[in-house]
Amino acid sequence: MLNQKEQENMKEFMTVLTEVKVSLAELNGKIDQIEDIKDTLAKTKKIADDANYRSTENNSKITSIQTSSRHLGIALISMIGAFVCQILFFLLTFGI
Repeated sequence: MLNQKEQENMKEFMTVLTEVKVSLAELNGKIDQIEDIKDTLAKTKKIADDANYRSTENNSKITSIQTSSRHLGIALISMIGAFVCQILFFLLTFGI
């Protein structure tokens, strides 16, 4: 049979072994959390890239709309000017 010192050494060894097993289980749980965070990070990056693309596209569309709006304003002012000129020409030609 084992003597007293060997029994104490065996008990201490089993305690250390149990602590190592607990530590490994905790590390395993943390690794699982890191993998979950990695997946979440990948999804978040994809969403951010999509949002950046949409933002860039919207910016170019806004610029296009502003340019079209300016052209429409110029065309509208030109048409109003032409209409006023026609009315003046009509008044001056027919002497009313």
